[in-house]
Amino acid sequence: MAVLEDQSMSDQAQQCWRLAQLLTLTRQMLVHADQGQWEQVADRELERREDLAACFSDSVPAANTELIAEAMAVLLHLNEELMAKLKIARDEVMAQGLEYTRNRNAVGSYQAVDASL
Repeated sequence: MAVLEDQSMSDQAQQCWRLAQLLTLTRQMLVHADQGQWEQVADRELERREDLAACFSDSVPAANTELIAEAMAVLLHLNEELMAKLKIARDEVMAQGLEYTRNRNAVGSYQAVDASL
C-alpha cells in the first residue's frame, strides 16, 4: 500500500512539474512574441505540444482537479494573449506585403514610362 501511495505522490509531483513547465514555456513564448522573435515562439510551441500531450495523457487524480483547473485557466488566458499578438503581427506583415507590391508595381510603371520616352 505504501508503494502505491509513493507512486501516486510521484505521479502528482510529475504532473505539477509538467503544468509549471507548460506555464513557463507559454510565458517565454509571450516574451519572444513581444520582441518579434517568431521563430523562437514556434520552437517553444513544439516543446509545449509535447508537454501538453504528456501532461494530459494520464487521468487527473481527484486531489489535483482544482490545481489543474486553475493552471488551465491561466494557460488559456496566456494563450489568448499570445494569439492576439500573433494576429497583430500577421496583420502588420500583410500590410507590409501590400505596400511592397504597390511600390513594386509603381516602379514597374515608372520604368515603362521612362522606356517609352
